Amino acid sequence: MEKYVKYLRKSRFDRDYADASVEETLKRHDAILDKLARDRGYHVARTYYEVVSGESIAARPEIRKLLAEVSAGMYAGVLVVDLERLARGNGADQAYISQVFQFSGTKIVTPLKVYDPNNEFDEEYFEFGLFMSRREYKTINRRLVRGRDSSAAEGKYISGIAPYGYTRVKLAGEKGYTLAPCPGEAEAVRDIFALFLEHTGTQRIANALNDRQVPTRHGGLWSCSTVSNILSNPVYMGKIRRGWSRQVRTFEDGQVKKHTKRHKSLSNYQVFDGLHPPLVTEEDFLRVQELRTARQPSPKVKADHPLQNAFAGLLYCSLCGKRIARTTLSRQRGQPARLRCVNSRNCHNGTANYDVVEREILSALSAWLEGYRVKIDTAGFGQEIAAQRAVLDGCGEALARLSAQLDNAYDLVEQGLYTPDLFRERRDKLQQAMEMEKARRDAAAEALEALEAGEAAQSALVPRTEALLASYGEMTGQERNALLKAVLRKIEYRKGADRAIEIDLYPRLPHL
Repeated sequence: MEKYVKYLRKSRFDRDYADASVEETLKRHDAILDKLARDRGYHVARTYYEVVSGESIAARPEIRKLLAEVSAGMYAGVLVVDLERLARGNGADQAYISQVFQFSGTKIVTPLKVYDPNNEFDEEYFEFGLFMSRREYKTINRRLVRGRDSSAAEGKYISGIAPYGYTRVKLAGEKGYTLAPCPGEAEAVRDIFALFLEHTGTQRIANALNDRQVPTRHGGLWSCSTVSNILSNPVYMGKIRRGWSRQVRTFEDGQVKKHTKRHKSLSNYQVFDGLHPPLVTEEDFLRVQELRTARQPSPKVKADHPLQNAFAGLLYCSLCGKRIARTTLSRQRGQPARLRCVNSRNCHNGTANYDVVEREILSALSAWLEGYRVKIDTAGFGQEIAAQRAVLDGCGEALARLSAQLDNAYDLVEQGLYTPDLFRERRDKLQQAMEMEKARRDAAAEALEALEAGEAAQSALVPRTEALLASYGEMTGQERNALLKAVLRKIEYRKGADRAIEIDLYPRLPHL
């Protein structure tokens, strides 16, 4: 039986974007493609949901997975609501997508037309459709940018989320939004500026706010970076900034990638008078910027400075989830380096010598490796893979049966054997059952993908771990860190009141 796959992506330029969420739009498109597959008798093996915004392939992980499977010839066709769901990126992305479908012979199925890439006329129509989609994207994007520039110049607030200290309110009698002070948050903002003008550092300000239990917008703890972001935002002196954050494109590994660059100085972006009331005076705000500029920048790590912490980017606190850092002050005093939670002011996880924790991690890794070897030798992934494939087959049969029952219900209501109320009740039950089967199918597909990846990579995991344990003493910190990251996703650390150290390892492969 030929297999088909659905690809669903919500575009921010959809006509229904203003009154529908991403989930609502994807569900609507899913129903359209389900009906299309049912009417034409297609067997849909998998559904890809793209919820990440991005015009390029590099920014959309689901399309990359889909194209890899299409390139391998796994599907007879890909179902999309229209061509623009596949690509609105640059010419290189569009050419790549066109080649993948052409070389694999995979069809592109939309409600209006089926595109056969091996048909000369369909190929030209497909390429022209991608070109027009890209052109429409750039035209709409330019129009949006002009509209935002005009709104900012008029003093309107154009971002979707209000900054801390304000709430976003609709302007009466006209399009657009402005800001209104939020009483509790506004007082915290004024305190931050007042404390900084008294030469209090950002970390001490954050500590003071945490000690007073002043809540952040999302209920977390205050940090020095959060305080710095507030101190540098001209919105608090009644201004609207435009162009302070922009995307910079780079060409890396054969792909165009985007990076966000934020300007720190007021002179590097546009500032307009806002319609909202300020929380601090313009004089105080500018004085704060002078003080921030006058402060000495933090010392930068030298490029040739060797990495001392082999667990950098891996070790986290099991109590609060924050990073576990290696201290340097104790080493400068001639004492051994220690590990501590960066949230130590509010977290009660104990500190420990670096070398003690290092031995515990290596011991835990060695014990895990022995158990993993036994499981590979005795079980492997074969039983789990077979079980998930059986679930997928069962879901496919169940969906086919439910789809036939739904079609039968439509026939019976047309023949007058079902009343409208009875038909709606029957339809709703069948659709609910189909949604449950689809959820089971998608979960099984994800589990199968992880298990197959684990089976393919398990042969590499054991020698990597063995090499790490055997040569750890001769490796540099950078080499240890690289190999640890190849084996583990995360390490959790805890030291309780009994001074016992607990280590939890999270390997990169699924557990058997």
